[in-house]
Amino acid sequence: MKKGKITLTGPRSVGKTTISKLLAKRLNLKYISSDELGEKITKKHGGLDKATKSGIIKEIIKKKGYTLILNEYKKKNFVLDLSIGAFTSADFKKASRELRSVAKNKSFVIGLLPYKSSKKSIQLLYEREAKRKHFKNSDKAELLKRTRNKFPEQRDILLKNCNLVIYTENKNSKKIIEEVLLKGELK
Repeated sequence: MKKGKITLTGPRSVGKTTISKLLAKRLNLKYISSDELGEKITKKHGGLDKATKSGIIKEIIKKKGYTLILNEYKKKNFVLDLSIGAFTSADFKKASRELRSVAKNKSFVIGLLPYKSSKKSIQLLYEREAKRKHFKNSDKAELLKRTRNKFPEQRDILLKNCNLVIYTENKNSKKIIEEVLLKGELK
């Protein structure tokens, strides 16, 4: 493991923010959120959610790639909670490939997946997404379709690019952290 630099990623609603924060606290490392970095860069556009819905975020990424995130890898001692969108973007394949390369070369990359079964994973992620404030007014059939369409590619990219993949299954946060520490040889 690259001491002190950990990237944690996985599909939305898998629990990566919770695990990233707990892992950072446990290892006495700084917690960094790629979503918070996104908020910073989109503040003048009303924030990350509005910039994403309006398409402005695409223009920002076209111009700057994932520069703000990439710059974090120059720092020491962190747990980076990395959005799955930045790690696996189909719209910005070149920027995502660069980000994956830097993450792999500069940090220990941990991927979280719900289950080994895609069907069970998709169902769990959809159910969690449907409850999130962000998707409260979304068309549920469209949300399920989007989850079904995106998950297989996200899973494949994680399996190929992570140093360690943890299946969260029915584990609580404490068990997941212990598994990360043990299998990642982070103790």
